[in-house]
Amino acid sequence: MERVICVDRHLLTVRTMKEISPLEIYNEFRDDVQAIFRSRLLMQVLVALGDGSKPLSTLRDITGSSSQALIPKIRQLEALHYVESVRGDYALTPVGKIVEPEIERLVMVMGVLQRHRDFWIEHDIEGIPPEFLREIQQLYNSEIVKDIEENIFVVYAAFLTILREASWIHGVSSIMSQVLANAVKEAVLGGRPVELVISQKLAQTLLTEPYDKMLGSLKGYTNFSIYVSSSPVKLGMTVTDRYLSLGLYRHDTDAYDAATDLISTNATAVAWGERLFQYYKAGSRLLQLPQE
Repeated sequence: MERVICVDRHLLTVRTMKEISPLEIYNEFRDDVQAIFRSRLLMQVLVALGDGSKPLSTLRDITGSSSQALIPKIRQLEALHYVESVRGDYALTPVGKIVEPEIERLVMVMGVLQRHRDFWIEHDIEGIPPEFLREIQQLYNSEIVKDIEENIFVVYAAFLTILREASWIHGVSSIMSQVLANAVKEAVLGGRPVELVISQKLAQTLLTEPYDKMLGSLKGYTNFSIYVSSSPVKLGMTVTDRYLSLGLYRHDTDAYDAATDLISTNATAVAWGERLFQYYKAGSRLLQLPQE
């Protein structure tokens, strides 16, 4: 199909193309795609140059390869216009600077999924909004904490440590227990700012015994707020100035897994958690606390 457009009194014929799927694009350009992903050295050189230009000697150290092995690969990247020589060093071209971050992101995604493989496979990760799943590579520097038969309070002890060391606390949850409620109350009474976003079902639970009295005792504390999410909440998360703690529902039972948490002190992971908290808070309403 063709259509005619008039621009500055000149007639341009524009060919209207149908939408092309990623699979069709791959089939057309698969040699170029495979040229990168099938070679360890090509991948290593591209990712190594992602943070700036480097001499051949540094690339040898990074890849653990000889000049004889590296130079043909570098020439291949130069032929693809991804890499160029700049004052004796090698650097990404403008085109390379488009390609490399996408490769780096895929490497990080595969890394976080493989490093914590059982956690992601065994839990309902669809409880995390899609836009945050697309940034899941930011959770690479995390550890999985699990209760074990010899110590069934590992996760709880880690949670208490997080609260004790926090300057402020932001939480998102669809579950609550008296033990957790008491820990939150202690933090509020200690003067630390606490904001919670909870599910609609949990909001109803908190307005009944024994939680209503606990909430009532905190009424009037300006450092404590609870918000009720307008969207479903299917995770448990605590974010502080120092920690991220993330818990999910299990696939096999559809019940919250209180015995397993992903925990991180990495600034990137904490920032991811804070953005997720603000996402839920933005779509929530303030809960009016009951009278004591």
